Amino acid sequence: MTTKGKGKKSDKKKVDEYDDADLLLNPELPDLSKFEKSEDLTPYKQFQIRPDFEDKFKTNFVREEISNTLHLLLTGKKYSDEEAEEVSMHVADHIRNRIQSALAPRYKIIVHVMLGEFKGAGVKSGARCLWDPECDAYVSEHFINESLFCVATVFGVLFY
Repeated sequence: MTTKGKGKKSDKKKVDEYDDADLLLNPELPDLSKFEKSEDLTPYKQFQIRPDFEDKFKTNFVREEISNTLHLLLTGKKYSDEEAEEVSMHVADHIRNRIQSALAPRYKIIVHVMLGEFKGAGVKSGARCLWDPECDAYVSEHFINESLFCVATVFGVLFY
């Protein structure tokens, strides 16, 4: 009786081995056509997290544009409390328009302009931002004449 039982087990193993070998030679793959997507995904395959060197935030260019804009718009101006908001908005828009076309489109530009009356008092300002120091940057420039001061800061933050 024990020999019969062992024989059956070994026969069963041979059948299992044969089935596995048959599956390897003639695999029956399931139909996956219903899971295929028809949209083109090539832009996503070429996506880069970090910008190329030539597409990084250009701090020297931005610094030059801020300085030129501040001198162009504020030279000879007198501080006026009523016009301060309008002038600061105009300066910020002018800076943004001049630098936005020269930077990579993935950069989000934040322009902060602080305009005040110059009477010799000190002003302290701070800003915080969560960013990637390899890609993101900021540039700050100031302008002072007899009656006003202006500090313009441009933040370039890469949009992931």
